[in-house]
Amino acid sequence: MIMVKTMRSIFFMILILGLCMSNMAQPVAGEDIQRVIKPSDQSIPESIFRKHFKEYVCRHLRKTESDVVVSRFKVKGNRPVPAGTVNFKIFQKGRTRLQGHVRLIAEVNVSGQLKYEVFLSGYVDVFESVVCTSRNLKRGEVIGKEDVYLTKRNVSLLSPKVLTHMDKAEGLRAKHNIKADTCLKEWMLEKAPVVERGDIITIFAESGDLRVTVPGKVLMKGCPGDLIKVQNLMSKKYIYAKVVNSSTVMVEF
Repeated sequence: MIMVKTMRSIFFMILILGLCMSNMAQPVAGEDIQRVIKPSDQSIPESIFRKHFKEYVCRHLRKTESDVVVSRFKVKGNRPVPAGTVNFKIFQKGRTRLQGHVRLIAEVNVSGQLKYEVFLSGYVDVFESVVCTSRNLKRGEVIGKEDVYLTKRNVSLLSPKVLTHMDKAEGLRAKHNIKADTCLKEWMLEKAPVVERGDIITIFAESGDLRVTVPGKVLMKGCPGDLIKVQNLMSKKYIYAKVVNSSTVMVEF
């Protein structure tokens, strides 16, 4: 009898424990509701960051998208965000050149709230019309319109001093020999002097209503706008005057 009672007690204890464990396994009603109404996260694809990266570069360089190529693009720090309207603010730390290897930062905002920052990087190639030589140029040659042409090149691989307008080269002379099809840079050219040492010119002076012209002799070569030393052939005095053109210099009071 004692054994039977003991067995019954054990049976009832097991039954009670089973019911308790079953109740513990049931989820709390409030937690169920919270899990149902919680919005699912959304992922931001890399293509979206690439699009904003390129738009930023094009806008600040004032280039069309066809003139800009982005490669080796990377996104660091991207992660899912809550559902909502996603906006981006792209900016650059410092004022580095937006060509070659470029780094930008993207602020990710969801429904007006800042969530995190993403680091963007990529290699930017920019294609632009540059001035090139159409023939070999010798040192001292003055460049004419027929000596240069415009063509599109990857300026990311060139010096920032490369010329992009024809009129920036025409009328200047080569500082040294330049081969054909060379992209011209500012340092390759210099102003062509219009007066040389020994030239006879007219010295023009003006003060109020008084105007005087006398013959003079150039003592140093010069370009328009240069201040050069000349000799007044009437008084034999040496003065400095500004070059106007190949035949005239002007004394300023």
